[in-house]
Amino acid sequence: MPTSINGNVRLTYGNHNHNETFSGDSSGYSRTNTTSQYAAGGARAVYAAASVDKGTMGSSDPQGLLMIKNVNTSGSLFVSLDGGSNWDIKIPAGFVNLISVGPDHDAYVKTGVATQTSVNVASVVADGTINFSPSSAVATAGTYLMTPTASPNNSSSGDIYLLKTTTDSAITGIVYDLDGTTKKDLATGTVFTASTVVTLDSIVDYRYTLTEQ
Repeated sequence: MPTSINGNVRLTYGNHNHNETFSGDSSGYSRTNTTSQYAAGGARAVYAAASVDKGTMGSSDPQGLLMIKNVNTSGSLFVSLDGGSNWDIKIPAGFVNLISVGPDHDAYVKTGVATQTSVNVASVVADGTINFSPSSAVATAGTYLMTPTASPNNSSSGDIYLLKTTTDSAITGIVYDLDGTTKKDLATGTVFTASTVVTLDSIVDYRYTLTEQ
């Protein structure tokens, strides 16, 4: 059956105020329209650009509205509307953006931070705190997949954790299990020492709803 879509966007930025309403009706299913008129989901963006999954919206690129939220607590989500050639939209952590998309290209997402390798650990604390050597500061605040690659080398057994930092050029962060909420004790059991080396891959989790006109 047809679905009515209505919304309102209000934005205050300094002295600028923007108030916009929008509405539309998706088409009902028929012999010529057998696929969905919207797609919704969530995914994880990494530095390598990837298109937003349109689900079963049909073979042609959709034209409509893309509402996308960066659900991270730190780190920006980059969005491209020309197939990944330019990254004109940057969504800060916790923010939502409503974007008008056209039929020419898929929407692409990525993080703006390249992989950081050979990051030297200085020490760890049972409460999840990790300290890096000053020469291995984490350049950009954000959320990272942290994989140990040397002494101890646990990458083969799947020991990957989340690292969160809140300031640029940080030498201290908090390590979590992959659920993003449980702090990981790396001072007991799987012990990280001053000889541990890790690789950091920037990630941004996002949620989205994409509607066709």
